[in-house]
Amino acid sequence: MRKIIFIVLIVIVAALVGFFCWREFSIPNINYVGDYRSDSDHRIKIQRLYAAEVDFDAYNEELEAILNITDYTEQDRLAAAIASGQPQFFPSFSLNMQREGDEIRIKGTIDSELAEKQKEERFKIDQISLEAIITAGALEFDRVKTTPAIGGDDSSSVKIHADRQMAVDISDSPVFEIILTNESDEGAFGANLSGTVTLQFIYSIRSDTFMPKTVLEEQLLQLHAIIESNEYGVFDVKFEIEPYSNMEELNG
Repeated sequence: MRKIIFIVLIVIVAALVGFFCWREFSIPNINYVGDYRSDSDHRIKIQRLYAAEVDFDAYNEELEAILNITDYTEQDRLAAAIASGQPQFFPSFSLNMQREGDEIRIKGTIDSELAEKQKEERFKIDQISLEAIITAGALEFDRVKTTPAIGGDDSSSVKIHADRQMAVDISDSPVFEIILTNESDEGAFGANLSGTVTLQFIYSIRSDTFMPKTVLEEQLLQLHAIIESNEYGVFDVKFEIEPYSNMEELNG
């Protein structure tokens, strides 16, 4: 009897080990599908869908039909993308821009969540570089602040910090704040704080497993923040997203 129990235990352990080994190494190939935005009062949230086994022909047909509808929404586009494959990773990039006296503050967060029909999260963003450049107006970069993930160390490093150009490694700091000023103006509400700031996130995606594996490199999200502000403190911003998903598309 003991021998039978021992054999059963060995079989169970072997099955469990086999299952976890299979899970560890059966990482699906994923592809970028699309970006989906939501805006509200100086804020923007961009959700980026990566999926496996995507039928791009079916997705493009469905997308063409949606775009012919006058009142289609981002949720309509997202639903078509989700239906075209198996959602695997759904990172989000959120920006909140506010004017505080003689400063413009860009507060950002990088996060991820489960997309509809996504059963589990097996990927993470890795090696995140945030680059910013002022392409119009008299704004200048004053400073940047980063906040590490819960339980992590703030190992972010500023690679470039000039008046109109900045680059910082935020791999371990998913919350950040960029402060803009106009040093040529005086007075809290007399400053001309109008201009255009281009932000781009360059990152990799790795499997979130016991032995992590990089599955996609040089992914790119690029957007422009067009800021309008006057001497009375009236502030507005419009966002434009470039249609690039990786550095190869940008440079090609």
